[in-house]
Amino acid sequence: MTEQPLVPATPALPATPAEAATRLGELKADPKWTASLLSGGPAQVREFQDLHEIAAKGSDVAAAMAGGSPTMASSDLREMIGTAEMLKDVGFTPLSIRETLEGRPASQAEVDMATKWKADHLSDAEWVKRLMSGDVEAKRHLLVANVILSSPVKQEQA
Repeated sequence: MTEQPLVPATPALPATPAEAATRLGELKADPKWTASLLSGGPAQVREFQDLHEIAAKGSDVAAAMAGGSPTMASSDLREMIGTAEMLKDVGFTPLSIRETLEGRPASQAEVDMATKWKADHLSDAEWVKRLMSGDVEAKRHLLVANVILSSPVKQEQA
């Protein structure tokens, strides 16, 4: 009796938009899967489309976290997708990206710390030199401060 080669089963589609976004992120990190998608592999194209359809049923934030570019994305969603990709590229965690896209309010203490950090570092010639030379860590830290400073301020309860 000859054995049949094992064919990996296609995983069941996720039940929630967040799960679909997570699955898309995992797949896009797999170079073999991405190559198959880009070469028009029917299973990969179908899975990509199905996952985007599920992710799009959630919020724009979930769709932006999924990446890619849905066919009929609004300009706001396209901007969110670009922002999510940029934040990911500089090392933001998925939670930080989600909070940034959702407009999580910052406490006054966070704003005060970010203001002080930014003033101190921008007045430090050595740090500015690192920033201007393209130091990724310096750029990421400045971006974190700018995200905090551009966030709405949480209203404190009296």
